[in-house]
Amino acid sequence: MNPNVYLWTGVLGGPMIWLTSFEARFALAPWACTFQNKWALHAVAIAALILCAACAWLSFRQWRALGEPPSSPDAGVVPRSSFLAILGIVISCGCGLIVIAQAIPEIVLGACE
Repeated sequence: MNPNVYLWTGVLGGPMIWLTSFEARFALAPWACTFQNKWALHAVAIAALILCAACAWLSFRQWRALGEPPSSPDAGVVPRSSFLAILGIVISCGCGLIVIAQAIPEIVLGACE
């Protein structure tokens, strides 16, 4: 597969996963309140955290594959690809932290609070 697909998956995957988990937990909140059971909310949070970690790992793998970028002005796409890989790591990890932060109230509060 094209390395650019991996780079862009690392950059855009984390925010898309966070947004999907945010919407899924919002949609499942009435169900959790009705049945007094939060297992679906926890499952969505765990799945989103695993997927964010996978996107960060994918970006890290691409960054390692690129190696040390040359410092000359004629370096080509290697410095830009390295920047995109590092950006993918940071964004995916940040979105993973947001998923964890949104899971804290689900752990601490009751189903209808």
